[in-house]
Amino acid sequence: MANQIDHFMFAAASLEAGMSWAQDTFGVSPEYGGEHVGLGTRNALLSLGDVYLEIIVPDPAQVLTGTFGEQLANLSAPGLVTWAVQGDLIEIARCLAEQGVQSVGPNRTERKTVEGDMLVWELLFPFAGDFGGRMPFFIDWLDCPHPAKTNPKAGEYIGMELSSPQGAELRSLLASLELDVEVVNGEPGIRVEIESVNPITLLASKDTLALSIT
Repeated sequence: MANQIDHFMFAAASLEAGMSWAQDTFGVSPEYGGEHVGLGTRNALLSLGDVYLEIIVPDPAQVLTGTFGEQLANLSAPGLVTWAVQGDLIEIARCLAEQGVQSVGPNRTERKTVEGDMLVWELLFPFAGDFGGRMPFFIDWLDCPHPAKTNPKAGEYIGMELSSPQGAELRSLLASLELDVEVVNGEPGIRVEIESVNPITLLASKDTLALSIT
């Protein structure tokens, strides 16, 4: 399977804030996903056609100290954090290594759905350096149904633009992974365009640009 965009991660400081933002933005209520035990997070999901939007928030039922959830709890403004690419994780790791980029994984991850089903998938994280969340992480859903096919549809993904002071380097790295994404030189940023009832633009905030998911 060719590498392809899987989903976008949008962070908020609480589930209530994230659900309210989604309802106000899309006019659609996200489906609650579940908890990521040990990471201090939980999520809610919306389909954008062949890709999906993950609204990631802290889980107050977990110990947040030292977790990604602790970072989310301190957000003053929501926004895009990063994006994920679906593909063969072993091959992606090999390609990254050829480009001088180290990675960790594949690591098996799981969460239980509200129906009690256990979803299991694998993740690969690159050490993205100065690229931060403009560099995607990578996912293999194994035998799980893809969330874009099982959650409320909020619109259709149109395109993405990444901006980085090292735009040419990031563009070359993504091209080596056969990812055709627009990359421009400039201050760090992520822009995602969605066709919904009205055109919607999602952006990273100053807070979410500073987050680290690894």
